[in-house]
Amino acid sequence: MRSKLRTGNTSFLKHHRTGLRHLLHCMLACLVLLSSSCASSYSAQGVKYSGKNIKKYTPLPIRIHENKLMELLETISSLLGIEYHYGGKSIRGFDCSGFVQYLYKDTFNAYLPRTSRELAEIGKKISPGKLRRGDLVFFKLNGSQIDHVGIYLDRSLFVHASLSRGVTMGNLNNSYYKKRFVKAIRLLEVIESGRQ
Repeated sequence: MRSKLRTGNTSFLKHHRTGLRHLLHCMLACLVLLSSSCASSYSAQGVKYSGKNIKKYTPLPIRIHENKLMELLETISSLLGIEYHYGGKSIRGFDCSGFVQYLYKDTFNAYLPRTSRELAEIGKKISPGKLRRGDLVFFKLNGSQIDHVGIYLDRSLFVHASLSRGVTMGNLNNSYYKKRFVKAIRLLEVIESGRQ
């Protein structure tokens, strides 16, 4: 009986992950059609990535072309379902800030702070109604301080490394996240094709 349940659960999880991937691929197609240039007026600032004997700065805003956002979404699609791992920052497993750090480094060659609290202190604060793809969204899930971060996709959806579900999508309108949402920040400035 137990083996039947295990088999059933595995089948359900595979089906669930396939469904998430399919949804994200559909979103990619829609986003290509809806893509528009994003101008930003906030001044450049430095992000300090601190570690033992390491000091690197990525100037903000991180200036990218629209195709880099598509690349980000494609990478996210390939990572859906990867397990949560406390302290994880590789495809073997992610925690929430490790996931964000990995994506920004992999896609934009940007060095960001390691924890969600440190990430929340950089960039330009954005109101929820003005969120754009690639913005970071922050939550207080387990207390009075920011302890969770995700990357905004579109239409209230964001992607994050969840303790219970690994890399997955969430919805800002879901009552659980809505109640715990703290702030959003923008690190990216999308530049028009032909501009440097």
